[in-house]
Amino acid sequence: MPNVYFLPTGVAAKADPCMQNDTVLRLFEGFTFHRASLTLTEGQPHRLVIGEPVLPQLSAQAEYVVAADPNGLAVIGRDAASLMHGYLALLMRIEYTTDGRLFVAPTLQEGLFRTPNRMIHFCVFPETSLLFLKKCIRLAGALQFTHVVIEFWGMLKYDCYPSLSFPDAFDKAQIRKVLREVRELGMEPIPMFNHLGHASGCRLLSGKHVVLDQDPSLYALFTPDGWSWNIDNPDALALLRQVRAELYELFGEGSYFHAGLDESYMYANDPALYAKLPKFLGELTREIAAEGRRPMIWMDMFLPPEAYGDQTRHACAKKTPEECLAVLQGLAPETVLIDWQYNMTEAPIPTTLYLKDRGFDIMGAPWLGNANCKAHADTVAENGLFGIMDTTWHTLNREMYGILRLARYLGAAKAPWSDRSGPREETATLLRKLTFEPYGYEESGWMTHQITLGAEKEF
Repeated sequence: MPNVYFLPTGVAAKADPCMQNDTVLRLFEGFTFHRASLTLTEGQPHRLVIGEPVLPQLSAQAEYVVAADPNGLAVIGRDAASLMHGYLALLMRIEYTTDGRLFVAPTLQEGLFRTPNRMIHFCVFPETSLLFLKKCIRLAGALQFTHVVIEFWGMLKYDCYPSLSFPDAFDKAQIRKVLREVRELGMEPIPMFNHLGHASGCRLLSGKHVVLDQDPSLYALFTPDGWSWNIDNPDALALLRQVRAELYELFGEGSYFHAGLDESYMYANDPALYAKLPKFLGELTREIAAEGRRPMIWMDMFLPPEAYGDQTRHACAKKTPEECLAVLQGLAPETVLIDWQYNMTEAPIPTTLYLKDRGFDIMGAPWLGNANCKAHADTVAENGLFGIMDTTWHTLNREMYGILRLARYLGAAKAPWSDRSGPREETATLLRKLTFEPYGYEESGWMTHQITLGAEKEF
């Protein structure tokens, strides 16, 4: 095979000191099928060089550039995060011969993305194992997302209110290790805690409530249905401040805080309650901005029916344009508006365009479906919007490969064989390379079981 670069079993590289971590080394082992290892010595900033390749030039439009020739391999990034994205793009280029030798074919590949902010949102449910969470995060890193939003559904032990978490919730030491890996993968972790609806910390269809099922005496913190926070209760507002402070400390330095604010049905259906939202949200978003973070909010509660055009509108979108405008006008200007729309399958997304020229940074948010992801990606790219936030919710055990499809619509790197395979096969292959820990049947892939065994049908 002429002109390819063959990898020895022991590979030496000169790299930016930021790459001196276990994640970088274990990724190399995973993508070389545990047939090779990597040793790093200090190199130039934002570079990784193996052998003596011709060094490429980084164009003004690219986040990184990857080069391979018979003499070696090189990655040059715009910054530390971009270097990591380029490193992952390089790892995807590793192939093998029929006799098992590893090589990289000649390439000159630029990291050209349709939007600079490529975020993904993961929920941590009681059913979410620590290994599964790590696999999700590593997959996001391999697919060159830039930020990971993590929302704990009763699964983080807080100091301020023990009943905010289930007894088997993760402790902060466990989560700190996960967050360190997020950063080592070239992404920024974003804390999330819902400040209006979803106050139960559980899915509505489950009938569960993380706080009230453990301590019913705290009922006054919530609306009568238990689903939303009671924003008239100073104790509830104080609790939310304490939660934010703990999450800031846990997550470390960062640019954003996701306050949720979606699907608060009682506030949406009661005009008197909805009228309190402009003041509450104005004060909340300004508090978060004063705490050094840009607030992020879901937009389903603040879109009038006409914003949807002829598309099916969400149950909470029942307000007049004047009521919705009152909310928008009160928000801190730093607020990032995130338009999740899951039923829309053609660009442009009308609700996103409705928000476009209102003085805020706007993000589209799909949910793993192929056409839905493409519509959001096209809307964001063609209108020069702030970015995109992929949502995954409770369907990762069926649709994890949807993450790959959205990433590719945004410009994520491919393997040489990607176009000849399908998203399920490629996602499964990536997960095998990204799962560093030993695992068994239930922990492999994205489903714990392939089938459900039940009684025979009765006719």
